[in-house]
Amino acid sequence: MVQSFINGLALGWIYILIAMGLSLIFGIMRILQFAHGEVYMLGAYAVFYFSVLHGLSFLVAMLISMVVGLLLGLILERLFFRPLGGELLTTLMVALGLSIVLQASVTVGFGVSPKSIPSFAPHPTKILGIMLGSDRLIAVGVSIAMILLLYLFLKRSKYGQALTAAAQHREASLLMGINPTQMAVIAMAIGSALATIAGSLMGSIFPINPFMGGTALIKGLIIIILGGMGSLLGVVVGGLILGLIDGIAPVIFNAAVAAIAPLFIVTIILVLRPQGLFGHE
Repeated sequence: MVQSFINGLALGWIYILIAMGLSLIFGIMRILQFAHGEVYMLGAYAVFYFSVLHGLSFLVAMLISMVVGLLLGLILERLFFRPLGGELLTTLMVALGLSIVLQASVTVGFGVSPKSIPSFAPHPTKILGIMLGSDRLIAVGVSIAMILLLYLFLKRSKYGQALTAAAQHREASLLMGINPTQMAVIAMAIGSALATIAGSLMGSIFPINPFMGGTALIKGLIIIILGGMGSLLGVVVGGLILGLIDGIAPVIFNAAVAAIAPLFIVTIILVLRPQGLFGHE
């Protein structure tokens, strides 16, 4: 049970990275980035490519993966989303098309069979007489560090405060001289980088495949609905709830219950509190 709890925490914080990027992109650009799951998947495959095929250390490969995410976010925003002007249906169709293209590209390049990335911390850690997976503990630590850095960026930096203002009230931020295009670029770059980091961490724990992005996207959307759109605390709480369900429910019940439980909880939340646990009225 203790190991399942740690597994749940690791999953939860990785889910939080996915949902945080998705929420940031939606908050600034007002688009549903349905290719976000594939960006997450590319992060895992970037680590596989550089660490397994080219022999770089996992840490270096993860840093390269993060840079790949930043660059990919810049490319997606400039070439695909900016020309559409935020039109909801068109951007949705483009995002779905991008997800198919990215998935197919990885399938052609690496095949459909699952790949494994050697664990960056293969030896377990003993805490209070209990053996715990070091890779899970490190994944929790890295994820928390990324979220804290994002929080400090949003609260303490000039551009972070501008992002927050644009997400809270777009029209008022325009009157204050905040450039919406610049905010969209920053949001897409940061959101994509968070997704690739999440993919790197998940790939070090579980096998990767070209179709893993779909599950990640669903997890991210569930967390946003559960926690409340635009709420940093809501994303964290929602991610931890979902991660602990995925980590503990299969041990207590079975995999089927673990798959259905988040959807059941989200349904109850939507009925009782449609804005989410920490969303605004």
